[in-house]
Amino acid sequence: MSTESLDDEICYGRDHRSVRIFVSSKMDGSLDEERQRAAAVIERRPTHTAWWWERDAPIGVLHSVKECAQFAGTSDGLLLIVAGPLSDVIYQEYQAAKEAQAERYILIRGDFDELPSEVREFIRRERGSVVTRNFKNANELESLLHDALNMTAVRAMREVQLMRRRETRQRHV
Repeated sequence: MSTESLDDEICYGRDHRSVRIFVSSKMDGSLDEERQRAAAVIERRPTHTAWWWERDAPIGVLHSVKECAQFAGTSDGLLLIVAGPLSDVIYQEYQAAKEAQAERYILIRGDFDELPSEVREFIRRERGSVVTRNFKNANELESLLHDALNMTAVRAMREVQLMRRRETRQRHV
């Protein structure tokens, strides 16, 4: 997708009333409560919509990995909940969101040192551009996610304000 068409898609093709946050994690049942609680936290904000497989995947024939990656890559943000091994699908979803410059949040259940080595290495690499947090239970996940979404909204408004200030100064130079 060209830069201009992606810019148009972001500004004009997405819902103007809410940002979409893609919820990504293993789908083996071990994170069901965390996924549900994360989606609820996201949707308590009137300006946010969660996209999560359990509710939003089209009914019918199982859809492709490409479709998951496309939804992740056209979302405004991606929440990755980690509690063990990550599948190839999860890595592709994350990479699609990263390439689209979406906000990315990584929340890790439990002790980082207990994760598989390839997951620890992935997280170490991502910590160069993403702040991660550990949580012990679903309540803590809710609190961390609420704070992260709030801080992102505040920062986004301030970045737009700073951009306008720079543009105004450039016109007056």
